[in-house]
Amino acid sequence: TNVSSYHPVKKTAITVSVVEDHGPTREGLSQLINRTEEFECVSEHPNGEDAVVRVPRFKPSVVLMDINLPGITGVEAVSRLKTCLPQTQFIMLTAYKDTDAIFNALRAGANGYLLKQTAPQELLAALREVCAGGAPMTSQIARRIVETFRGPQKTAANSEGLTAREQE
Repeated sequence: TNVSSYHPVKKTAITVSVVEDHGPTREGLSQLINRTEEFECVSEHPNGEDAVVRVPRFKPSVVLMDINLPGITGVEAVSRLKTCLPQTQFIMLTAYKDTDAIFNALRAGANGYLLKQTAPQELLAALREVCAGGAPMTSQIARRIVETFRGPQKTAANSEGLTAREQE
């Protein structure tokens, strides 16, 4: 367990739990959060199983959740945690721009979706934004969602069997 889990919470801090299986990444996120005045990292979790059991004790404002966890996936962990922590905001962290994973995470209760390579200041801005009622997303993720909603473009295959006049 992390010593920061037992520090008294800063007054009016936005409390954050980090769920990430890669130790150095988890530690880096925790340090970034704790070094920023209005945030407090209240817990760190190496996998979904640990998060599902321990995160509810901390009642964080926000959970940063790696989507690609061994065992219980990030999407499944969010789905389970959202039921007992309805006020908590969930931001997914991923290395991939997988459209299915994005939609599954949002359906499970995620409020935002960021790529892991997001710059530290953007990540902190996303934490502020999600607490203010926003849905922060890396621009590449937002673009993927927009393209999905546009649906498939009409192609020649859609117009097979039509006369030239009907196609017109």
